[in-house]
Amino acid sequence: MKTLLRRIHASGINLTFVAFLVMVVLLFPLIWMTLSSFKPNPELFTRPPTILPRTWTMEHYVELFWFTSFPRYFLNTFLVGAVAVVIGVGVSLCGVYSISRFKFIGAKQFTFIMLFIYMLPPVLLSIPFFQIWYSMGMLNTLTSLIFTYLTITVPFAIWVLRPYIESIPRELEEAARVDGCTQFQAFYRVIVPQSLPGIVASMIFTFVVVWNEYLYALILITDENLRTVSLGIGSLILETSVYSWGLVNAAGAMATIPILLVFSLVQKVMVTGLTAGAVKG
Repeated sequence: MKTLLRRIHASGINLTFVAFLVMVVLLFPLIWMTLSSFKPNPELFTRPPTILPRTWTMEHYVELFWFTSFPRYFLNTFLVGAVAVVIGVGVSLCGVYSISRFKFIGAKQFTFIMLFIYMLPPVLLSIPFFQIWYSMGMLNTLTSLIFTYLTITVPFAIWVLRPYIESIPRELEEAARVDGCTQFQAFYRVIVPQSLPGIVASMIFTFVVVWNEYLYALILITDENLRTVSLGIGSLILETSVYSWGLVNAAGAMATIPILLVFSLVQKVMVTGLTAGAVKG
């Protein structure tokens, strides 16, 4: 028995060590980028390369925020992300509620069509989106970018939220209706609190997709003042010459901070929401 326990304990240690190595390999590019953002430009091209900076400097961050339009890129992305989160999750929540509570012909087929739209490659839809917004006179606007992102985030949010709504007993809503609540009051007083983990997971997914998306922003946005973070980082290479890698690393490090903060703040709720959304409750 002791021998078996020792083997299990040793196996656990080995698995932990392997998981640690995998984590280091996955995080190494991020660590390298962050450390390189504190290196002076000459040190970035030294051979052999150094992991830790020999001379720490903040010159790249000063240049990033004082001599480029990166703060505006941040503001544009936060604006697009916030609006997309509010509209996307709100529409998804109402849509799932109507599908699960008000049965109609083609409800299941509708949800599968939504999932099919989410599975389509973005490059396949880029030209149609460009033609649609161009014909409507909305090309090169944040509004067109927001509604384009909703086509990506709403289908996934619907599939995450659907198990939550379907697992909530109808008796809870009926009890609320008996107490004098309207249909809408029963919805936001009973359904919304019970679906909070799925709502948070959908919100985080929407925000991360909007924050990292590049293709649609590249096609739909040409005005420098309307660029998003991902598009702005790509433009920094052309605007400051290919040799300003310290500036690009600083921009990449700053663009990573909001995502890390969001995941660290809602990590437990995020994992619970995605896990519950993977199976039908």
